[in-house]
Amino acid sequence: MKNTIRPPVKIDKEERVIREPGVRAHRWRLNVPASITGRKKERKFFTSEADAKEYASGLLEALDDAGNNFIARLKERGMSVTEALEYALRNSPRTSPLSLQKACEHFVASRKEANCKERYMANLNSQLKAIKEEFGDVMIDEISKPKLEVFLKGLTGKDGDTPATPKTRINFIITLTALFNFAVEEGWRGENPASRINRPEKDEVATGILTPDEVKKLLAEGRKPAHAEVFPALVIQLFAGPRRSEIPHIEWEWIRDRYLRLEKTKVRKKRAVEISETLLEWLAPFRGRTGRVFSPEDIEFNANDTRNIEDAYANRLLRVAEGAKVALPRNVLRHTAITYRDAFTGDLAGSASWAGNSPEVIAEHYRGAATKDDAIKFYKLGPKSIDHA
Repeated sequence: MKNTIRPPVKIDKEERVIREPGVRAHRWRLNVPASITGRKKERKFFTSEADAKEYASGLLEALDDAGNNFIARLKERGMSVTEALEYALRNSPRTSPLSLQKACEHFVASRKEANCKERYMANLNSQLKAIKEEFGDVMIDEISKPKLEVFLKGLTGKDGDTPATPKTRINFIITLTALFNFAVEEGWRGENPASRINRPEKDEVATGILTPDEVKKLLAEGRKPAHAEVFPALVIQLFAGPRRSEIPHIEWEWIRDRYLRLEKTKVRKKRAVEISETLLEWLAPFRGRTGRVFSPEDIEFNANDTRNIEDAYANRLLRVAEGAKVALPRNVLRHTAITYRDAFTGDLAGSASWAGNSPEVIAEHYRGAATKDDAIKFYKLGPKSIDHA
């Protein structure tokens, strides 16, 4: 016996059937019999008669194509025919799919239109290059979750031999998720295969900070004439905690009264950083200066891409650290500033606002990394304490 579905009927706002031909429908109702759903009779509602008829036609075609075993197979999976059709409609491309290469081009263009930062665009292009090399010119809707997992397992470090770190894999998963979300939004595929990939757990690494004795050695070395170019930025980062990417933008005019007002930050939100008495003492000889705090003459400044300035800053810091015989891991000055500030004040929310972070980040990564006694020693390291050392 051939499967049939009765034509949809007009209903009003109270879901009563409208029998008068000239009366406009509020919605259209389609009754799907149990013989088709494989469970029980279902009622579906549509905004137009055409949509209702298209849905009914799709159900009947699915049954005709699948044969008598279709319903039985769906029952094994705990799914009705209508659920199967809705899943297919929800997860199938709405437009003609295109290649991964073209999808990446459109995705990059959309990020540029969104005014994403140069640094983000550089990282994005680097990751997309690896993704395109892996999958070639395959169509965007042919890439599955297992294929993505194989790609992620094969990632290596910069040396090309050692496996990529969990953090690197997580960063790639974030990019893949964003790329396939974009593909779904554009209608090139129906679902995002990256959204169901489990992210690896990152190894817990204790926040590294400088001890008060190490800070004292660093300041003693840094104030020497040979390091005059970098020393103001060094003490600002050590006691006020701006990010390394924020250092190239800081201008002397941003230091007013007891605040460093960061006009350009990583998250594009201006931040006022209260300056401690210790930092005020270190900055006193530089009052009256104008322009950028760290401005190496041999490097051109580009406000949209400051990586060359950041590299120069890191190299200058390395020279200070070598002279002081103090290890200076990446970001240790900012970590030191935040840790001692929180240990000294005990103000979690205040420390978060001061550092441009969330209270959760401060609690997880900084709280407890130093004692209040250590913080007191840290804030006593003004110019006079170094003079008398």
